[in-house]
Amino acid sequence: MRWPDYHCLDARVEQDHIGYDDEGMLCQLVTVTMTDDTIRLDPAVCALTSEETRELAFELLACAEHAERLTAERRSRR
Repeated sequence: MRWPDYHCLDARVEQDHIGYDDEGMLCQLVTVTMTDDTIRLDPAVCALTSEETRELAFELLACAEHAERLTAERRSRR
């Protein structure tokens, strides 16, 4: 399976973009958009609560650290 080639990630808070969290409480949403450099792919857009945004950020940081470790290991083998 080939993954889409999304390269750009944008997150923004729009004051009038509100929703509800898991407890049904009104909350401000964060809009996350992924696009490719050539605009061949349709943008992937989602609205996240602040908690979901933090979870995504944590997962991205964890993946980045893991990728850095793998890169360093591979470079040291050369």
